[in-house]
Amino acid sequence: MTSTQEKTNTALWTPGWYELDQPLTLDSDGSLWFYQQPPTDLPKTLPNGEAYDFVFFNQLSSAVNCQVRTAKVVSIEHAHIGPLKQINTNGLDYIFHPVEGEPITVNAEENPGQVLGDPVEFDDWSVVVGLANVSDPITDST
Repeated sequence: MTSTQEKTNTALWTPGWYELDQPLTLDSDGSLWFYQQPPTDLPKTLPNGEAYDFVFFNQLSSAVNCQVRTAKVVSIEHAHIGPLKQINTNGLDYIFHPVEGEPITVNAEENPGQVLGDPVEFDDWSVVVGLANVSDPITDST
């Protein structure tokens, strides 16, 4: 049995690209993967990691430093795009779905971070995620 926290926590999601990242959907409940200790040797990949309650795990790192918790995604926000309703990471392109406006397709393999069909460029694709009802770490017995 796990206990939950009543407050909203903030988490940093930074893409590693190449289908290595967790998709996010606003108002979804489920299992999410986080670093136990955010890597200190990846400052460009994890900007200001210490400023967040959690940092989303991606598969570029060793699974030894991973923990699974359940939570509800209550907000997703990109610094330039604004609020998002979803980030789809399945496939060779990631799709960022703003709450208002058209989806933004971003290459995740050949030119990671490059917006397809649009001259818009961002140096940082990190998003801040609001989480509610975050559980204690779940032990995986497999």
